[in-house]
Amino acid sequence: MIQIEADLGKLESNHPGLGIHADARLALQALLETVARREDATAPERVRELLTRVRERIAAQELTLEQQVLTAVRRALPTNSPSFWDMTILAYWAWSAFDAMGPNHLHSAQGAGGLGYGFPAALGAAAADPTRPVLAVSGDGGALYSIAELATARQYDLDVTWLIVDDGGYGILREYMTDAFGEPTATELTRPDYVALAESFGVPGLRTSPETLEQDLAKSLATPGPSVVVLPATLRMFAPTHLD
Repeated sequence: MIQIEADLGKLESNHPGLGIHADARLALQALLETVARREDATAPERVRELLTRVRERIAAQELTLEQQVLTAVRRALPTNSPSFWDMTILAYWAWSAFDAMGPNHLHSAQGAGGLGYGFPAALGAAAADPTRPVLAVSGDGGALYSIAELATARQYDLDVTWLIVDDGGYGILREYMTDAFGEPTATELTRPDYVALAESFGVPGLRTSPETLEQDLAKSLATPGPSVVVLPATLRMFAPTHLD
């Protein structure tokens, strides 16, 4: 294991390995400049074949609402705009079925259950590059982890549109529990009216539907400054896309 860590006290603190005491960004940049690029003429075709298999497996599951919503997001988002995805079912779809349209355009907190990541990360991107709109995507459960950042968005007029998919609670846990035990436990949340809450911060908010999502999201992204778009919808996960 190779570990790059700026905090010397954390190097190899859990497992022995090759510890590199350095700032991660500087270390990775040095690696990029040092390691020779590996050319593989077969890579583009293998990638196309894999993506085709993934699309076919998803299409065969008849999850039309989920595909409709993800397609609407892609059509509404400018091709050069980055998107930041919280831990939510729509983000899990994005990992397998969303075309980012370029490098460093899709960011997510996958792998560690990082609820609350999407909106603050999007604000950081908007502060770093105010020339293009930024999209954040959260569920209603994850949104409550960083809801106070609406004040930051308004105070600094950051050009971030926050799409909140509101399914009434922790949707992925509800689905897993129902599949495993026949019913969910403690997955329903008492939650605010996200449109009214956004407007209380002076941030424009609107409630949309799967049918009007593309139009509403595109309008919000085209309007400078922060905004919140709430989509009431219960989305479902897909079966595994990588079986071999």
